[in-house]
Amino acid sequence: MDAQVSAGASVPADEEPAVSPSDFRSFADQFATGVAVVTASGPEGEKSGVTITGVTSLSLDPPLYLVCLDNGSNTLGLVREAKAFALHFLTKDQSDISRVFASKQADKFSGVGHAIGETGSPIIHGVLAAAECVVLRITAIGDHTIVVGEVKATTVNGGEPLLYHRGAYAALEGGS
Repeated sequence: MDAQVSAGASVPADEEPAVSPSDFRSFADQFATGVAVVTASGPEGEKSGVTITGVTSLSLDPPLYLVCLDNGSNTLGLVREAKAFALHFLTKDQSDISRVFASKQADKFSGVGHAIGETGSPIIHGVLAAAECVVLRITAIGDHTIVVGEVKATTVNGGEPLLYHRGAYAALEGGS
């Protein structure tokens, strides 16, 4: 499959959004979601990563994942350049890793064990699961960009997932 980039859609400048940003955020905070980190490497070996909650499986055949990255994200720039990324699902004990990758810290990989995977993307050690993806499509919509990646390799370590709900980290009660 070949990568495609499309312009995307936006709200016309003369139209007000139907819901205020604070009302939208309040609504979205009601949905518990898993916490993920997307990582990528550039041509000069530079590495970047970002914590996200906008992620979903898209297709089983072919195996596709969709991630949503802020338009201003350094990681998005490297994903565009490399045409590859790694997607990591964090364990309930990895809120510290989530905070590092959610920060503006310059070297987010300092102190975070990782290796470079088959696609050239950094793979964080000890996560719940990781997938290496090659980019199929990139579409900017609003203040985020949707990146669709075809999964080329996976690692599943198991454990309990880190969740995010109502602006705070959470874990499943009683296990699964």
